[in-house]
Amino acid sequence: MTDASNLRPASTVSWLVETLRESILSGALPAHNVIRQDEIAEQHGVSRTPVREAIRLLEAEGLVISRPNRSAVVAPLDPEDAIEIFEIRAAMEALALRRSIPRFTEEHKEVAIQALEALEEVRHDASTEAHKAFHLALYAAAGSRLLRLISQHIDAAGRYLRVEATLAGTMDEDRYEHRSLLEAVLANDVPGATRLIERHLRSTGLEVAEVLRNKNPHRQDQRQMARLRINARTPS
Repeated sequence: MTDASNLRPASTVSWLVETLRESILSGALPAHNVIRQDEIAEQHGVSRTPVREAIRLLEAEGLVISRPNRSAVVAPLDPEDAIEIFEIRAAMEALALRRSIPRFTEEHKEVAIQALEALEEVRHDASTEAHKAFHLALYAAAGSRLLRLISQHIDAAGRYLRVEATLAGTMDEDRYEHRSLLEAVLANDVPGATRLIERHLRSTGLEVAEVLRNKNPHRQDQRQMARLRINARTPS
């Protein structure tokens, strides 16, 4: 039988960071959940030293808050953080579209079409990876450095996308917006595509922030109000 330790990367700390980060971003470790060093060490068959270092690195990423009693908690979902993450995504992904669309090949287009089809086939609450794959397919020709940055911020937004998924009407509106975005990319419409991605991501950030502030995930008017704010700020 294969020892799990043989499957780890060279650095135990890196492996722990990746494992805990994925648990946090996927929602397996929800906000405010206590992370105890001794339990993590025992669970993963390591000493407390790499666990302590992994928690320190996750704290630097804003995913964990350390406490004096050798425990830590998963950072709460913050409305202002949600807005900031999606504002950053909007800026980076608009830049990626401006770079990618002029270089898009027929192969790129086919991959993007298939990515959207795959996204539409999965349930919304299970679509994080499919959602990421679709967005990255649109930016495939933008350059590897920018793609890496975008990938990191999509991961960081994952916890917040699960909040958005609780809003009424989310699936239908997101499906329409994704199709419109893909159509603009396939038509080589750079201004139209960048306008759509900025509106889509900024409104998502506002929607999530409203849910977190009001602690009522079922109010459809939160989604509509966010749309109105973005439409008022974005030139047509």
